[in-house]
Amino acid sequence: MFLTSDQNRLPMGPALGGPGAALWGIVEMWSGADVLILQFAATKRALTRVAMVELSSGAVTLEKLTSDGHIVRGAAVLSARPQHECAQWVLEPLSEIHLGATRKYDDEHPLVSFVRYTTIEGREFSMPIAIAEKHSRGKLIYGTKPVHSAKTARPLAAGNVAGST
Repeated sequence: MFLTSDQNRLPMGPALGGPGAALWGIVEMWSGADVLILQFAATKRALTRVAMVELSSGAVTLEKLTSDGHIVRGAAVLSARPQHECAQWVLEPLSEIHLGATRKYDDEHPLVSFVRYTTIEGREFSMPIAIAEKHSRGKLIYGTKPVHSAKTARPLAAGNVAGST
């Protein structure tokens, strides 16, 4: 959760972001939850933007970016618990985000879709998104690992286009 205050509102918000947009000079993190930091752009050549969302609501943001056709160019998880010293904070860059794959959750929820995050060190963790009605392999919406073609020895672009599999 993030807190804003009118005293920190910058006057140029609607001019840059359109109606209803606001720019803030300061945004406070109010919860102790982990934060998903996403670097994304509308197209391959567009300027990148950075969004910070609570990790627990990251799947909703990722689904919105995917549906809008945005390209995720970078991602990390920030564990910055306000009650701890900043030396204890941890920033973990991600090498992969996989959205919507399903698996068994428990006896009451036989099939649940998840978002799976993989750090550059290879640690994986996932968060449930919703109850699923059918099995899905999901979509790789961000990946830094090069993909090799059978025709060439050169790596192809990683599958980091929102909505690619």
